[in-house]
Amino acid sequence: MIPFDFEYYAPESVEEAAGLYAELAEKGKEPLYYSGGTEIVTFARAQTVKTGALVDIKGIPETTVLELDDEKLVLGANLTLTMLAEQDHFPLLAAVAGKVADRTVRNRLTLGGNICGRLPYREAILPLLAADAGVVLAGKDGSRSEPLGKLFDKRLKLEKGEMLVQLTVSLDELDQKGWNKRRVKHGPVDYPLLHLAGLQKNGRLALAVSGLCAFPFRSDELEKTLNDSGLSADERVEKSLDLLPGPVRSDEYGSDDYRRTLWQKDLVEMLGEMEGAGR
Repeated sequence: MIPFDFEYYAPESVEEAAGLYAELAEKGKEPLYYSGGTEIVTFARAQTVKTGALVDIKGIPETTVLELDDEKLVLGANLTLTMLAEQDHFPLLAAVAGKVADRTVRNRLTLGGNICGRLPYREAILPLLAADAGVVLAGKDGSRSEPLGKLFDKRLKLEKGEMLVQLTVSLDELDQKGWNKRRVKHGPVDYPLLHLAGLQKNGRLALAVSGLCAFPFRSDELEKTLNDSGLSADERVEKSLDLLPGPVRSDEYGSDDYRRTLWQKDLVEMLGEMEGAGR
């Protein structure tokens, strides 16, 4: 049971949702957008999140789109991870989504909720970072489209009252060779010790990572080193440890030393498979 009262709204359009949010914020309701709701419900029960109003955006048609046109794949933010795991347009996204938790949980987790959540893992974003995806956002001042990489720095940097409506992936990215590996302590319902998701694009590796640091990331500096063919795979992996964007996590799932060991092992494996396939 959630131990506080709140108002509930179910707008039917992006414009209505953004207007409601702005109105509720002006009234001091501290509104939250609600999609899958798994994190909101969990944190609300633990009293680490409190709101006076939920704006449920699941009924907005643009947020449930899954379609391919002549230029791009369009993914609505309210698609569940189960839906993403079962689509066949973007194999790397299907592979990553299908490894998160179990099917019961994936039936509730949404793409937008996972990306915008408070947990440090947010694994669904990995293939999208690697694929240089775009985002469609909406707020009281209208909609805008931006590169995902421009707005994602440890978290998705949204303006106050903005919602994530869609993500887009260029057709050129969808058929690139992908590679991913997810490490857990016990079983699939565990949070990841380490999750790597990479695409080989024009002979170069694009890599996104979750579990290693306190946030998911893709790093230009790291990729430059990993793609340096003048160094052996072992040399590149050794140098990569000095290029991480934050401290390596240490928690109940695994120590920082253990995660570094997994990082080195999996990077060597990935480089061998990806570069071997590119020859």
